[in-house]
Amino acid sequence: MQANSEKSAKQLESQISEQLAKLDASQRDLQELHSAKSRAQAEATDVGQKLEEAESQLNQLNKAKQTLARSLEDAKSSLEDESRVRAKLQGENRNLQAELEQMRDQVRASCCIIG
Repeated sequence: MQANSEKSAKQLESQISEQLAKLDASQRDLQELHSAKSRAQAEATDVGQKLEEAESQLNQLNKAKQTLARSLEDAKSSLEDESRVRAKLQGENRNLQAELEQMRDQVRASCCIIG
């Protein structure tokens, strides 16, 4: 009977040792999981900040794009206005050149009649 008791005691001690080893392994695993969670949270925070910065830059770029688009439209409008004025002035210049040429012809004709 004492042999059985000793055998049972040794088996129980062995089981306790196994359970303690499993507990230690579980605690190590749990610590590793906590560390991984902390790293993941820090990374998520960092990624979130980078995302906010990128969104802010995107908003700034969109505003700059809108400003440039307005400037381009203003420049196009000014160019169209200037082109119309230039075309009008060129037409007036041609008309004045034609009138000048007619007046010269009249002066030449008058000179020939008088002279």
